[in-house]
Amino acid sequence: MNTDTNTQGSSQKRTEEETVFRAYRPRLTFYHANGKGTGSAVQFEVTPACGDREGVIFMTLAQQRSVATGSADLGTRQHATFDWKNRVIVKLNFNDLCQMLLVFRGLASTIQEGKGLYHDSRNTTTMINVTRQADPYPGLALEISRRGKTEGDAPLRIRIIFNAAEALGLGTVLEQQLGVIAFGIAKEATYSTGAVQAENDQMVI
Repeated sequence: MNTDTNTQGSSQKRTEEETVFRAYRPRLTFYHANGKGTGSAVQFEVTPACGDREGVIFMTLAQQRSVATGSADLGTRQHATFDWKNRVIVKLNFNDLCQMLLVFRGLASTIQEGKGLYHDSRNTTTMINVTRQADPYPGLALEISRRGKTEGDAPLRIRIIFNAAEALGLGTVLEQQLGVIAFGIAKEATYSTGAVQAENDQMVI
């Protein structure tokens, strides 16, 4: 009798936890491809705070690899692809996000008067900046520049521009995540596969 009760209780708890996890979607991606093949994509993935672990947002950028081809009407459409294999991943903490949100909310035109965010590791140096722009259209430009510390390493630069609507939406959801990365969520959500891989990636700064 006790065994049945415990089994039912465990099943109910698992169901509740699975429901919470299914309701939690920690990833948002923007794809900006163009006909020249010079576009880019960016993905934001939230890892909530838990216990002694501080929460972060992993920001992953990739350059466009191929242009779209074919016709949707003929059923031969092939979408543009992005070079996620050679992606750049940065880990944004609470302070990084606050600096970015100053620009998103219009309280600054760029991060720290153009100095940006400086992330340094044993192998690379990464600069992150967000700049408010008016031309060629109103919006925000996000730029990542990374340079390896080994002689001969070529610098990598990826830039993506959010239009006014995208900037408004992204700024809003990033601001909403401040509480999650500072204090976590009510019930711990299991790491998504992408977040685990990113945290173990040596290139994450």
